[in-house]
Parts: sequence; C-alpha cells; structure tokens
Amino acid sequence: MVTFWILLGLLAVLGIAAVYDTRRRRQVLEANLPAGVSRAVRRKILREQRGQDRATRALYTAEHPYMHGGGDGGCL
Repeated sequence: MVTFWILLGLLAVLGIAAVYDTRRRRQVLEANLPAGVSRAVRRKILREQRGQDRATRALYTAEHPYMHGGGDGGCL
C-alpha cells in the first residue's frame, strides 16, 4: 500500500514538472519573438517549434531503442 502511494506521488510530481517545463519553454519562446508579430505568425512559429520538438524526441527514441521498449535490450 505504501508503495502504491509513493508511486502515485512520484507520478503526480512528474506531471507537475512536465506542465511547468512546458509553460516555461513557451514563455521563453514567446519572449524571443519580435515585437508586433501577428497571432497567425505566432501560431505558425509555435507549431514549427512543436514539430522540431517531436522530431528531436523521435530521433532520440530511434538512437536509444533500448530505453523505449525497442530491440531486445541484450536480454534473452
């Protein structure tokens, strides 16, 4: 029972950290946008950034398949 609560707490902390990191990164990106940028251009830039983030994650997953359930991991 104690293990369950520890794991649930850890999951909650990881969720909060992910939300915090996402907000922080968005604020940093938006702070670096030039003044007077329209909403459409801002959305386009943010969409491109999200695409770059997805590509980076996909590349990391491809380079490290043993960490993401791919490959045999050296186990028989």
